[in-house]
Amino acid sequence: RVLMRSRYSFVEHYAMAVLFSRYSERAVMVAFSAYFDASGTVDSRVLTVAGFVSTVQKWMRFEQEWNAILGREHIKIFHMTDFVSNKGEFAEGWKGASDRRRVFIGDLAKCIQRNVNKSFRCTMVVKDFKKVNAVFLLSELEGTPYSLCALMGVFTLREWAKRKGVEKRLLYFFEDGDKGKGDFERSHKRIYGTAPKFLSKLEAAPLQAADFAAWKMKTAVQEAIKDDHTSEKGIDLLRSVEVLKKIPKEGGVIDRKSTRLNSSHLGI
Repeated sequence: RVLMRSRYSFVEHYAMAVLFSRYSERAVMVAFSAYFDASGTVDSRVLTVAGFVSTVQKWMRFEQEWNAILGREHIKIFHMTDFVSNKGEFAEGWKGASDRRRVFIGDLAKCIQRNVNKSFRCTMVVKDFKKVNAVFLLSELEGTPYSLCALMGVFTLREWAKRKGVEKRLLYFFEDGDKGKGDFERSHKRIYGTAPKFLSKLEAAPLQAADFAAWKMKTAVQEAIKDDHTSEKGIDLLRSVEVLKKIPKEGGVIDRKSTRLNSSHLGI
């Protein structure tokens, strides 16, 4: 069993900062943290921002299990786009290796399912955003589809935290570098009074899980809106997100009919 304990753990560092002298690996954590990533851009047919919330204690366990799975295959950082296209760290020995790929991705999915409390996701049909934006000028307030989806993720997460009574014990982070970051930062600060926090996938392994979920959901919706979509293809799509479906979730798809309704939640 490979446990990459020498790798820097943001989650463990955060836990130590929260607990100070009370920190230990067996300590009971009461704080929650969430991690979000995006799949797709303003030039894509579909864009999704997805993430998970869990206790810091569970995230620490997640990091150990996740890094062990990656370490077994000598992978440093998981990028879903590299995995599906056999690029980057997946360039050698992965193409056509169906059994290896199935076991690997299955183990990662189970690791996520075991260690998160809930998933939050928002998917935008980009062409519908552009049509609505041409009339209502949404981009002047909230910027890109990424910004709007990220804000919806924050909104549903914070509403969940309010219902649980843990809003003051919650932190959330977004993957750094996504196109539209500046618009999201400005809108988040206008609505909530503070700037959102950003990390890289190397700093925080939970962002790699968010990348996994965002790609899966974006791809499922992207296929579902194609002209040649069939019920048989729909069944295959459901199978592709089967593990994610077992995780309690909040979110949905923003298309032309729903954009104005969902945007009203953000005060637009």
